[in-house]
Amino acid sequence: MAAESQKLTTAGAGAGTVQELLDTAFSKLKELGAGDEAFNLFPGGIGSVDLEIDSGGDANAEFRLALKISAPTSQTAPAAATVVEEDETEVTFNSEGHHVIAIMAFSDLQTRLPNVAQKVEQILDAGDRTLTEAATFPDDIRDQQPETKPFHFIDIPFKDGGPVNPPLPHAPHVLSKIKEFSNFFSRGGGSAQENVDALSWLIHMFGDIHQPLHCIEHISSLHPGGDRGGNSFRLKGRARNLHSAWDSSTDVFQNIDEEQLALQIAQQHTRASLATDLQVTDPEQWARASFRLAKKHAYSISENPQDPPKPSTAYLKNMEKIGKRQAALAAYRLADRLEQVLPA
Repeated sequence: MAAESQKLTTAGAGAGTVQELLDTAFSKLKELGAGDEAFNLFPGGIGSVDLEIDSGGDANAEFRLALKISAPTSQTAPAAATVVEEDETEVTFNSEGHHVIAIMAFSDLQTRLPNVAQKVEQILDAGDRTLTEAATFPDDIRDQQPETKPFHFIDIPFKDGGPVNPPLPHAPHVLSKIKEFSNFFSRGGGSAQENVDALSWLIHMFGDIHQPLHCIEHISSLHPGGDRGGNSFRLKGRARNLHSAWDSSTDVFQNIDEEQLALQIAQQHTRASLATDLQVTDPEQWARASFRLAKKHAYSISENPQDPPKPSTAYLKNMEKIGKRQAALAAYRLADRLEQVLPA
């Protein structure tokens, strides 16, 4: 059955404000129902909703909104979970990766160094913040504190045919801030608020520095000023750019609970299996390793702004494989750093 088209009109709004007009419009829209209700109301599915708002005779003040609504079709009942097709991969917001790394690091401390884990708990409790809230706190405040935006990445310049080890950009960046917040605790810390904020930043930045697209910027004829870590590299599909795709690399195909995902990654990538990598304790080397991963794997697809590429299933599977291993390295290295700066 073909999808139905609905037309709603709000007229005679008189001298109402734009906000009042929009409120009226969306009240009408709600009448169509949503989710299961929409399916029951329109079993053929809703292809589009044309919303006309007449502000009262003044042609210059007339509004018209065209809204596309996704609703289940008659052939498909509302699903309880997302089904991942071979060529249509769902990506999740990058908070998941930060949460998983924090959960893994804390679990590692509980197993090996329970006194340090207790110190982490004390800082979180005193600052009234949960472990997962701490993991994403730096993202939560980014708009309120725009000066902190550079703390999440380090744009190591990547030019085709350029040097293998390009010079690092000027601070502030994720490397300089990992050092700064580590030193804060090494000097004894501060107030409860300062301690929980510093801990939150360390947890978060250990995830950022292990995400390859946080440690690179491709400079090319398409982006002579740099592609902002793949943010300007457009893609087709769920992820609209290269950076957002890799932000979701810890779980591309499974869409499982964060606790389950953390346990799974820890089982796949034990401390013992990563022993050689964990001997590298210099954060600059971690950033350069992420840079090399991005060069080799993230940028293995060709950019085309006129016809953006859609990552293949093979590409996405490799991305998830790398993302999970990087998450494990981030978690174990975070636990090691907390052992150093938060002695029990």
